[in-house]
Amino acid sequence: MPDPKRVRFGELGRWDLSMTELNFPGARRSDMYVETDERPEPAGVATKAFEEPADPFVEREEVRAAAPVQAPKKNADDEDTEPIEPAKSGLNGFLNRLFRGLFRFAPSAKELDARELKASQGRFEDLIRQSTWTRAVGVAVANKKGTAGKTPLSILLGGVLAAIRGGSVAILETSDDKGQLAYRAEGDPQLGMGELVANVSNVRTQSQLRGYTVTQTSFASVIGSTPQWRPPLTRENVLDVASIVDEHFTIRVMDTGNQYSSGPFGAVVEVSDVLVIPTMLAQDAVSEALELLEFLEHQGRDAARLARTAIVVMMSDGRPEFKPSRLKKQFMDKGIAEDHIYAVPYDTHVAERGALTLSKLAPATRQALTAIAAGVVAQTNQNAFAKDRNR
Repeated sequence: MPDPKRVRFGELGRWDLSMTELNFPGARRSDMYVETDERPEPAGVATKAFEEPADPFVEREEVRAAAPVQAPKKNADDEDTEPIEPAKSGLNGFLNRLFRGLFRFAPSAKELDARELKASQGRFEDLIRQSTWTRAVGVAVANKKGTAGKTPLSILLGGVLAAIRGGSVAILETSDDKGQLAYRAEGDPQLGMGELVANVSNVRTQSQLRGYTVTQTSFASVIGSTPQWRPPLTRENVLDVASIVDEHFTIRVMDTGNQYSSGPFGAVVEVSDVLVIPTMLAQDAVSEALELLEFLEHQGRDAARLARTAIVVMMSDGRPEFKPSRLKKQFMDKGIAEDHIYAVPYDTHVAERGALTLSKLAPATRQALTAIAAGVVAQTNQNAFAKDRNR
Protein backbone atom coordinates (compact mmCIF):
# COMPACT_ATOMS: atom_id res chain seq x y z
CA MET A 1 0.00 0.00 0.00
CA PRO A 2 1.14 3.62 -0.27
CA ASP A 3 3.44 4.98 2.35
CA PRO A 4 1.13 5.95 5.28
CA LYS A 5 3.21 9.03 6.06
CA ARG A 6 3.00 10.50 2.53
CA VAL A 7 1.05 13.76 2.35
CA ARG A 8 -0.61 15.42 -0.61
CA PHE A 9 -1.85 18.95 -0.55
CA GLY A 10 -5.18 19.98 -2.05
CA GLU A 11 -6.06 23.20 -3.80
CA LEU A 12 -5.98 26.51 -1.97
CA GLY A 13 -3.58 25.13 0.59
CA ARG A 14 -5.98 22.60 2.03
CA TRP A 15 -5.07 19.11 3.11
CA ASP A 16 -6.19 16.44 0.69
CA LEU A 17 -5.36 13.10 2.25
CA SER A 18 -6.48 9.80 0.87
CA MET A 19 -6.69 7.27 3.63
CA THR A 20 -3.93 5.25 2.08
CA GLU A 21 -1.71 8.25 2.86
CA LEU A 22 -2.74 8.84 6.47
CA ASN A 23 -0.38 8.53 9.38
CA PHE A 24 -1.55 5.40 11.20
CA PRO A 25 0.42 5.27 14.44
CA GLY A 26 0.69 2.66 17.18
CA ALA A 27 -2.81 1.41 16.41
CA ARG A 28 -1.75 -0.55 13.36
CA ARG A 29 -2.52 -3.85 14.99
CA SER A 30 -5.83 -4.82 16.49
CA ASP A 31 -4.06 -6.49 19.40
CA MET A 32 -2.34 -3.30 20.47
CA TYR A 33 -4.77 -2.97 23.35
CA VAL A 34 -2.61 -5.32 25.42
CA GLU A 35 -1.19 -3.30 28.28
CA THR A 36 2.47 -2.95 27.47
CA ASP A 37 5.08 -0.26 27.44
CA GLU A 38 6.29 -1.29 23.99
CA ARG A 39 5.28 0.69 20.92
CA PRO A 40 5.42 -0.58 17.35
CA GLU A 41 8.16 0.62 15.07
CA PRO A 42 6.90 3.65 13.10
CA ALA A 43 6.69 3.23 9.36
CA GLY A 44 9.26 4.98 7.25
CA VAL A 45 8.52 8.40 5.82
CA ALA A 46 8.86 9.28 2.18
CA THR A 47 11.41 12.07 2.49
CA LYS A 48 10.38 13.61 -0.81
CA ALA A 49 6.99 14.44 0.66
CA PHE A 50 8.54 16.77 3.22
CA GLU A 51 11.19 18.60 1.22
CA GLU A 52 11.19 22.27 2.22
CA PRO A 53 11.02 25.11 -0.31
CA ALA A 54 12.33 28.53 0.57
CA ASP A 55 8.78 29.78 1.15
CA PRO A 56 7.21 28.14 4.23
CA PHE A 57 3.71 28.46 2.81
CA VAL A 58 1.96 26.03 0.48
CA GLU A 59 1.95 27.23 -3.11
CA ARG A 60 -0.34 26.18 -5.95
CA GLU A 61 2.64 24.77 -7.90
CA GLU A 62 3.41 22.47 -4.98
CA VAL A 63 -0.14 21.21 -5.10
CA ARG A 64 0.21 20.12 -8.70
CA ALA A 65 3.64 18.59 -8.10
CA ALA A 66 2.59 16.35 -5.23
CA ALA A 67 2.01 12.80 -6.43
CA PRO A 68 0.71 9.76 -4.58
CA VAL A 69 3.06 6.96 -3.66
CA GLN A 70 2.43 3.75 -5.55
CA ALA A 71 1.62 0.64 -3.56
CA PRO A 72 4.46 -1.89 -3.34
CA LYS A 73 3.96 -4.95 -5.48
CA LYS A 74 3.66 -8.28 -3.75
CA ASN A 75 6.17 -10.98 -4.55
CA ALA A 76 4.27 -13.89 -6.07
CA ASP A 77 7.13 -16.23 -5.15
CA ASP A 78 6.89 -15.42 -1.46
CA GLU A 79 5.38 -18.48 0.15
CA ASP A 80 3.99 -16.37 3.02
CA THR A 81 2.05 -14.11 0.65
CA GLU A 82 -1.65 -14.90 0.43
CA PRO A 83 -3.09 -15.17 -3.08
CA ILE A 84 -4.68 -11.94 -4.22
CA GLU A 85 -8.37 -12.23 -4.91
CA PRO A 86 -9.41 -11.44 -8.47
CA ALA A 87 -10.70 -7.99 -9.26
CA LYS A 88 -14.24 -7.23 -8.16
CA SER A 89 -14.59 -3.67 -9.42
CA GLY A 90 -13.62 -1.64 -12.44
CA LEU A 91 -13.06 -3.08 -15.90
CA ASN A 92 -11.21 -6.12 -14.61
CA GLY A 93 -14.01 -6.86 -12.18
CA PHE A 94 -16.52 -6.59 -14.99
CA LEU A 95 -14.50 -9.01 -17.11
CA ASN A 96 -14.23 -11.48 -14.23
CA ARG A 97 -18.01 -11.44 -13.85
CA LEU A 98 -18.51 -11.65 -17.60
CA PHE A 99 -16.32 -14.74 -17.99
CA ARG A 100 -17.54 -16.25 -14.70
CA GLY A 101 -14.11 -17.12 -13.39
CA LEU A 102 -12.71 -18.53 -16.62
CA PHE A 103 -10.08 -15.80 -16.47
CA ARG A 104 -8.78 -14.23 -13.27
CA PHE A 105 -8.02 -10.60 -13.96
CA ALA A 106 -6.02 -8.95 -11.19
CA PRO A 107 -7.36 -5.95 -9.24
CA SER A 108 -6.14 -2.47 -10.10
CA ALA A 109 -3.91 -0.46 -7.78
CA LYS A 110 -6.97 1.59 -6.85
CA GLU A 111 -8.92 -1.50 -5.83
CA LEU A 112 -5.93 -2.85 -3.85
CA ASP A 113 -5.70 0.46 -2.00
CA ALA A 114 -9.42 0.35 -1.24
CA ARG A 115 -9.08 -3.18 0.14
CA GLU A 116 -6.17 -2.18 2.36
CA LEU A 117 -8.09 0.87 3.58
CA LYS A 118 -11.07 -1.29 4.50
CA ALA A 119 -8.82 -3.78 6.30
CA SER A 120 -6.95 -1.09 8.23
CA GLN A 121 -10.18 0.63 9.24
CA GLY A 122 -11.45 -2.72 10.48
CA ARG A 123 -8.32 -3.17 12.60
CA PHE A 124 -8.72 0.31 14.05
CA GLU A 125 -12.35 -0.31 14.93
CA ASP A 126 -11.48 -3.65 16.55
CA LEU A 127 -8.89 -1.95 18.73
CA ILE A 128 -11.30 0.79 19.77
CA ARG A 129 -14.15 -1.62 20.46
CA GLN A 130 -12.21 -4.34 22.23
CA SER A 131 -10.01 -2.25 24.53
CA THR A 132 -11.14 -2.41 28.16
CA TRP A 133 -10.00 -0.91 31.43
CA THR A 134 -10.71 -1.55 35.08
CA ARG A 135 -11.71 2.09 35.53
CA ALA A 136 -12.91 5.02 33.46
CA VAL A 137 -10.24 6.75 31.39
CA GLY A 138 -9.82 10.41 30.52
CA VAL A 139 -8.72 12.17 27.33
CA ALA A 140 -7.71 15.83 27.55
CA VAL A 141 -8.02 17.95 24.40
CA ALA A 142 -5.89 21.04 24.93
CA ASN A 143 -4.12 23.93 23.24
CA LYS A 144 -3.67 27.38 24.75
CA LYS A 145 -4.49 29.01 21.43
CA GLY A 146 -8.14 29.83 20.88
CA THR A 147 -9.69 28.59 17.61
CA ALA A 148 -7.11 25.80 17.45
CA GLY A 149 -9.84 23.20 16.99
CA LYS A 150 -10.26 21.94 20.58
CA THR A 151 -14.05 21.95 20.66
CA PRO A 152 -14.75 20.39 17.23
CA LEU A 153 -12.08 17.74 17.78
CA SER A 154 -13.50 16.92 21.22
CA ILE A 155 -16.94 16.34 19.71
CA LEU A 156 -15.70 14.41 16.69
CA LEU A 157 -13.18 12.27 18.55
CA GLY A 158 -15.67 11.47 21.31
CA GLY A 159 -18.30 10.79 18.69
CA VAL A 160 -16.17 8.29 16.79
CA LEU A 161 -15.26 6.50 20.02
CA ALA A 162 -18.91 6.32 21.04
CA ALA A 163 -20.15 5.22 17.62
CA ILE A 164 -17.70 2.33 17.51
CA ARG A 165 -18.02 1.30 21.16
CA GLY A 166 -21.79 1.72 21.31
CA GLY A 167 -21.85 4.69 23.67
CA SER A 168 -20.50 5.16 27.21
CA VAL A 169 -18.49 8.22 26.15
CA ALA A 170 -19.02 11.59 27.83
CA ILE A 171 -17.70 14.84 26.33
CA LEU A 172 -17.29 17.55 28.98
CA GLU A 173 -16.80 21.30 28.90
CA THR A 174 -14.03 21.98 31.43
CA SER A 175 -13.07 25.54 30.48
CA ASP A 176 -13.02 28.11 33.25
CA ASP A 177 -15.75 30.19 31.63
CA LYS A 178 -18.60 29.06 29.41
CA GLY A 179 -17.37 27.61 26.14
CA GLN A 180 -18.83 26.63 22.77
CA LEU A 181 -19.15 22.88 23.33
CA ALA A 182 -22.95 22.87 23.50
CA TYR A 183 -23.17 25.14 20.45
CA ARG A 184 -21.01 22.85 18.29
CA ALA A 185 -22.85 19.73 19.52
CA GLU A 186 -26.25 18.52 18.37
CA GLY A 187 -29.33 19.50 20.37
CA ASP A 188 -30.25 22.25 22.81
CA PRO A 189 -29.40 21.41 26.43
CA GLN A 190 -32.01 22.17 29.06
CA LEU A 191 -29.43 21.64 31.79
CA GLY A 192 -25.68 21.72 31.51
CA MET A 193 -22.36 22.05 33.27
CA GLY A 194 -23.39 24.99 35.42
CA GLU A 195 -26.49 23.21 36.73
CA LEU A 196 -24.60 19.94 37.20
CA VAL A 197 -21.92 21.65 39.28
CA ALA A 198 -24.58 23.23 41.47
CA ASN A 199 -26.39 19.90 42.05
CA VAL A 200 -23.55 17.38 41.77
CA SER A 201 -23.92 16.24 45.39
CA ASN A 202 -27.49 15.12 44.63
CA VAL A 203 -26.62 13.17 41.46
CA ARG A 204 -26.31 9.48 42.24
CA THR A 205 -27.74 7.52 39.31
CA GLN A 206 -27.06 7.43 35.59
CA SER A 207 -30.59 8.62 34.89
CA GLN A 208 -30.01 11.70 37.03
CA LEU A 209 -26.67 12.40 35.37
CA ARG A 210 -28.12 12.07 31.87
CA GLY A 211 -30.52 14.87 32.67
CA TYR A 212 -27.54 17.22 32.27
CA THR A 213 -26.37 15.74 28.97
CA VAL A 214 -27.41 15.87 25.33
CA THR A 215 -27.13 12.55 23.49
CA GLN A 216 -25.62 12.81 20.00
CA THR A 217 -26.45 10.68 16.99
CA SER A 218 -23.03 9.13 17.61
CA PHE A 219 -24.35 8.02 21.04
CA ALA A 220 -21.82 10.26 22.81
CA SER A 221 -23.20 12.32 25.70
CA VAL A 222 -22.25 16.00 25.76
CA ILE A 223 -22.21 18.07 28.94
CA GLY A 224 -21.83 21.65 27.79
CA SER A 225 -23.42 24.88 28.96
CA THR A 226 -26.91 26.24 28.41
CA PRO A 227 -27.32 29.68 26.81
CA GLN A 228 -27.49 31.20 30.29
CA TRP A 229 -24.38 32.49 32.03
CA ARG A 230 -22.70 30.13 34.48
CA PRO A 231 -20.13 30.86 37.19
CA PRO A 232 -16.51 30.05 36.34
CA LEU A 233 -15.52 26.49 37.13
CA THR A 234 -13.09 25.70 39.92
CA ARG A 235 -10.65 22.85 40.36
CA GLU A 236 -13.07 21.15 42.77
CA ASN A 237 -15.92 21.51 40.26
CA VAL A 238 -13.99 19.63 37.58
CA LEU A 239 -12.88 16.90 39.98
CA ASP A 240 -16.41 16.43 41.30
CA VAL A 241 -17.93 16.21 37.82
CA ALA A 242 -15.22 13.86 36.59
CA SER A 243 -15.84 11.60 39.58
CA ILE A 244 -19.58 11.23 38.99
CA VAL A 245 -19.12 10.89 35.22
CA ASP A 246 -16.60 8.10 35.77
CA GLU A 247 -19.18 6.12 37.71
CA HIS A 248 -21.46 5.92 34.66
CA PHE A 249 -19.26 6.33 31.56
CA THR A 250 -16.18 4.47 30.34
CA ILE A 251 -14.43 7.27 28.45
CA ARG A 252 -14.33 10.94 29.39
CA VAL A 253 -13.25 13.46 26.71
CA MET A 254 -12.53 16.92 28.16
CA ASP A 255 -12.67 20.12 26.10
CA THR A 256 -10.33 22.46 28.00
CA GLY A 257 -9.89 26.22 28.27
CA ASN A 258 -6.95 28.43 27.38
CA GLN A 259 -5.41 29.08 30.81
CA TYR A 260 -2.86 26.45 31.85
CA SER A 261 -2.33 27.86 35.33
CA SER A 262 -6.03 27.72 36.24
CA GLY A 263 -7.55 25.31 38.73
CA PRO A 264 -9.84 23.60 36.17
CA PHE A 265 -6.96 22.89 33.81
CA GLY A 266 -4.88 21.46 36.63
CA ALA A 267 -7.78 19.17 37.53
CA VAL A 268 -8.08 18.00 33.93
CA VAL A 269 -4.39 17.10 33.87
CA GLU A 270 -4.80 15.17 37.11
CA VAL A 271 -7.64 12.98 35.81
CA SER A 272 -6.38 12.48 32.24
CA ASP A 273 -4.62 9.48 30.77
CA VAL A 274 -3.87 10.87 27.30
CA LEU A 275 -3.32 14.35 25.91
CA VAL A 276 -4.57 15.26 22.43
CA ILE A 277 -3.32 18.56 20.98
CA PRO A 278 -5.26 19.97 18.03
CA THR A 279 -3.64 22.71 15.98
CA MET A 280 -4.41 24.61 12.85
CA LEU A 281 -1.62 24.90 10.29
CA ALA A 282 -0.47 28.23 11.67
CA GLN A 283 2.65 29.13 13.63
CA ASP A 284 0.79 30.85 16.46
CA ALA A 285 -1.30 27.74 17.18
CA VAL A 286 1.77 25.49 17.05
CA SER A 287 3.77 27.80 19.31
CA GLU A 288 1.04 27.70 21.95
CA ALA A 289 0.93 23.91 21.70
CA LEU A 290 4.69 23.68 22.20
CA GLU A 291 4.36 25.93 25.25
CA LEU A 292 1.79 23.52 26.67
CA LEU A 293 4.21 20.61 26.30
CA GLU A 294 6.93 22.56 28.08
CA PHE A 295 4.53 23.52 30.87
CA LEU A 296 3.50 19.91 31.46
CA GLU A 297 7.09 18.67 31.40
CA HIS A 298 7.90 21.03 34.27
CA GLN A 299 5.03 19.58 36.32
CA GLY A 300 6.69 16.15 36.35
CA ARG A 301 5.18 12.69 36.94
CA ASP A 302 1.79 12.13 35.30
CA ALA A 303 1.73 15.57 33.64
CA ALA A 304 5.14 14.95 32.08
CA ARG A 305 3.92 11.57 30.80
CA LEU A 306 1.02 13.31 29.08
CA ALA A 307 3.49 15.62 27.35
CA ARG A 308 5.87 12.85 26.28
CA THR A 309 3.07 10.71 24.83
CA ALA A 310 0.87 13.50 23.44
CA ILE A 311 -0.98 13.00 20.18
CA VAL A 312 -0.96 15.96 17.79
CA VAL A 313 -3.76 16.50 15.28
CA MET A 314 -3.15 19.00 12.50
CA MET A 315 -6.41 20.41 11.19
CA SER A 316 -7.37 22.68 8.31
CA ASP A 317 -10.05 25.34 8.15
CA GLY A 318 -9.35 26.60 4.64
CA ARG A 319 -7.34 29.68 5.56
CA PRO A 320 -3.76 30.26 4.28
CA GLU A 321 -1.62 27.63 5.93
CA PHE A 322 1.97 27.15 6.99
CA LYS A 323 4.02 24.25 5.67
CA PRO A 324 2.85 21.22 7.68
CA SER A 325 6.22 19.50 7.38
CA ARG A 326 7.94 22.42 9.08
CA LEU A 327 5.34 22.51 11.85
CA LYS A 328 5.65 18.75 12.24
CA LYS A 329 9.40 19.08 12.71
CA GLN A 330 8.85 21.53 15.56
CA PHE A 331 6.79 18.96 17.43
CA MET A 332 9.35 16.25 16.77
CA ASP A 333 12.12 18.51 18.04
CA LYS A 334 10.07 18.86 21.21
CA GLY A 335 10.02 15.09 21.67
CA ILE A 336 6.72 14.09 20.05
CA ALA A 337 7.02 10.78 18.21
CA GLU A 338 6.56 11.03 14.47
CA ASP A 339 3.84 8.40 14.54
CA HIS A 340 1.91 10.52 17.06
CA ILE A 341 1.35 13.33 14.56
CA TYR A 342 -1.83 13.07 12.49
CA ALA A 343 -3.65 15.15 9.90
CA VAL A 344 -7.35 15.69 9.33
CA PRO A 345 -8.34 16.92 5.85
CA TYR A 346 -10.35 20.04 5.27
CA ASP A 347 -14.05 19.33 5.69
CA THR A 348 -16.80 21.75 4.72
CA HIS A 349 -19.09 20.51 7.47
CA VAL A 350 -16.50 21.29 10.16
CA ALA A 351 -15.61 24.64 8.57
CA GLU A 352 -19.25 25.75 8.72
CA ARG A 353 -18.79 26.19 12.50
CA GLY A 354 -22.23 24.87 13.34
CA ALA A 355 -23.46 21.73 15.07
CA LEU A 356 -21.34 18.71 14.17
CA THR A 357 -22.80 15.40 13.02
CA LEU A 358 -20.64 12.41 12.13
CA SER A 359 -22.83 11.36 9.22
CA LYS A 360 -22.25 14.73 7.54
CA LEU A 361 -18.48 14.38 7.46
CA ALA A 362 -16.66 13.51 4.25
CA PRO A 363 -15.57 9.85 4.16
CA ALA A 364 -11.87 10.81 4.30
CA THR A 365 -12.49 12.88 7.43
CA ARG A 366 -14.33 10.05 9.15
CA GLN A 367 -11.57 7.62 8.21
CA ALA A 368 -8.88 9.98 9.52
CA LEU A 369 -10.74 10.39 12.81
CA THR A 370 -11.05 6.62 13.17
CA ALA A 371 -7.29 6.29 12.80
CA ILE A 372 -6.76 9.04 15.39
CA ALA A 373 -9.24 7.45 17.79
CA ALA A 374 -7.38 4.15 17.48
CA GLY A 375 -4.11 5.91 18.25
CA VAL A 376 -5.68 7.55 21.30
CA VAL A 377 -6.99 4.22 22.56
CA ALA A 378 -3.65 2.48 21.99
CA GLN A 379 -1.85 5.19 23.98
CA THR A 380 -4.55 5.13 26.66
CA ASN A 381 -3.92 1.43 27.14
CA GLN A 382 -0.27 2.12 27.87
CA ASN A 383 -0.64 5.29 29.92
CA ALA A 384 -3.51 4.08 32.09
CA PHE A 385 -1.53 0.99 33.03
CA ALA A 386 1.61 3.02 33.81
CA LYS A 387 -0.36 5.58 35.81
CA ASP A 388 -2.12 2.97 37.93
CA ARG A 389 1.09 1.00 38.46
CA ASN A 390 2.94 4.08 39.73
CA ARG A 391 0.16 4.81 42.17
